[in-house]
Amino acid sequence: MLCGTAQAQDYVVPVETWDYAEVQGINYHGYAFHEQWDVDFTVENQDGRYTPTEEDIAEAERLIQKRIAYVNRFHENQEGDCPVVDEHMRKYERQYVGFTDITGCHIVWVNFVWDESMADSLKKDIVLTEGGCGHYWHIKVNLTTGKVYGLEVNGYGTVKMIPRQKKPAHRISRPRRPQPAGKLRKTGIPHNPEEAHF
Repeated sequence: MLCGTAQAQDYVVPVETWDYAEVQGINYHGYAFHEQWDVDFTVENQDGRYTPTEEDIAEAERLIQKRIAYVNRFHENQEGDCPVVDEHMRKYERQYVGFTDITGCHIVWVNFVWDESMADSLKKDIVLTEGGCGHYWHIKVNLTTGKVYGLEVNGYGTVKMIPRQKKPAHRISRPRRPQPAGKLRKTGIPHNPEEAHF
């Protein structure tokens, strides 16, 4: 009877599928990140991640445009030299990250950045900052229910990048080296090389 041992190995998604997709519409431009892209944040009742499609992003943008003035009615961190976010929507570059929740809803987290010096960084990784007020903000859109919520506008002060948490690398288990046949006695005591044939 032949027996085989299964070797457990974590599946590693090829790097090329971790990439972003550049998306553009009439009033927006940005980058959608693949569901395998590591992010340092979650949404409430999160169940998983998904990759937002161009149709999802167009719908999220439509809902944001329709509801942002109401959601932003208190203009938090948007006084003085800081822009009022709903008055300058076309000037922001976007980043899109998709989530699913325990009820099966699709939620798109949208990051808005109005800073030309960060143009190259936006397609390389999620940009999170402190300071800069209305130049940096993000919001969530539940595509299933049509709800736009969770507006967070950066506070006042000098812009400072929030460093990413270092993620552990993917573990790849290696197969065990098979024990050469005939090298052990039934007692578990190894044979001398000269005694290794029965």
